[in-house]
Amino acid sequence: MISAQNRLLPLSGNKFLGYFLVPLLLISCGAFKKTQKTEWPKDDAVVVVNSQNSEDETAVEVFQKNDTKEEAMIYSSVMFKGQSYRVPKHKDDFNIAVLLPFHSDKSNSRRDKRRADIMLEYYQGIQLALKKGKDLDSRFTVHFYDTDNDTNQLKLILKKPEMETMDLILGPTDEIQVKMAAYFARSRKTPMFSPFTAVTDLWSNNPFIINLNPSNEMKALAFLAYFKKNHHDEKLLIVRDGRRFDKGFGAALVAECVKQEIDFSKIAYNKSTAWKNHLGAEKTVVLLTSEEKLDVTYVATGLLTSVPNVTLIGSDKWMEFSSVDFGQWQKLNVRFLSTNKAHVPNDNAHFVVNNYRLSYKDDPSWYTYMGYDQMLFALEVLDAFGGYFPLFLEGKSIPYANSTMVITKTSTCFQNKFIQLYKLEDCELKAIE
Repeated sequence: MISAQNRLLPLSGNKFLGYFLVPLLLISCGAFKKTQKTEWPKDDAVVVVNSQNSEDETAVEVFQKNDTKEEAMIYSSVMFKGQSYRVPKHKDDFNIAVLLPFHSDKSNSRRDKRRADIMLEYYQGIQLALKKGKDLDSRFTVHFYDTDNDTNQLKLILKKPEMETMDLILGPTDEIQVKMAAYFARSRKTPMFSPFTAVTDLWSNNPFIINLNPSNEMKALAFLAYFKKNHHDEKLLIVRDGRRFDKGFGAALVAECVKQEIDFSKIAYNKSTAWKNHLGAEKTVVLLTSEEKLDVTYVATGLLTSVPNVTLIGSDKWMEFSSVDFGQWQKLNVRFLSTNKAHVPNDNAHFVVNNYRLSYKDDPSWYTYMGYDQMLFALEVLDAFGGYFPLFLEGKSIPYANSTMVITKTSTCFQNKFIQLYKLEDCELKAIE
């Protein structure tokens, strides 16, 4: 059952303070922390929402599920995102299962309550996507199941008879649970989106699993593509601090540099670093993995003597710092790594902001954007390609409000290789294409 008392605490949301024009950007894209309390819909039992509205034969058979082979080999022309495709004939009535830890029971730990808050924000984004999905030709029935972040509960859900009829699974979240659901999805040839946890070490090749949240490995690949295109004749210096962002993205970046045989250097963060010993007279990109304001301040101050031969790059968490010398940052050509592109408004983000404010009297969080983007992606690819959609996505760049789906096939599954870089220029935050 998904029906629960409202127990939302004020949420952290997204902040970018201190720079006098940046708040205007945030107002326009709705990236503020949550200030209002919102109620779960009072639905009975399972929440059900209705929204009306490769031509390689071997590959087609892999994804063939409910269609007969004879039907699957009948092709039609389909327009998707401005391009025409020859697509096997498929149905236009779909069932989608959303398996997430909503924690709808009355008694939960503090951690569970926080997770429930995030799931509620994500759920609200899904609702906005279903509203948008009414413009599509297909019919969608979306079933919401509460996993309670419990493997035993997930097993019970997967045993439900209706799960055999699902055309797509969205969720779950915990890595062990994702692997359990991945086995279920593969055995039934049901595509599955992992919305939060990017699982890269599945036991074997599973073409039915798509990680929508970019893994650190995918972000490292995307960053190095940017680096080689925009800084190909410059040095790369990675400054590591051993904390969360460094253990994830920093470690993945170092590993990928070694794999691609990219010339780079790495040092441990120290506030007393003698930068002249590491930079020299060459142009250098300094990637700092620390997300601590004091560390960033020490590094930025130390690098000022190397202007204009240095570019400083770091996490988009830096955008949350207050009382920062942004003029100093601009001299250092500071770049921010992010997977949230709604920092700078776009038409899709405006739809989310306007409709979220209308429905919930508040501004959306990044989790709301995530729910919107991922569910709308599911609706649109099912509408266009049916269950064969994985055959048509690789190598495509499909933009949404806060993310872009850059689906890439790896040795074990599909991954989203998306990263967005920003820069400060002329007192304005700008996206780097």
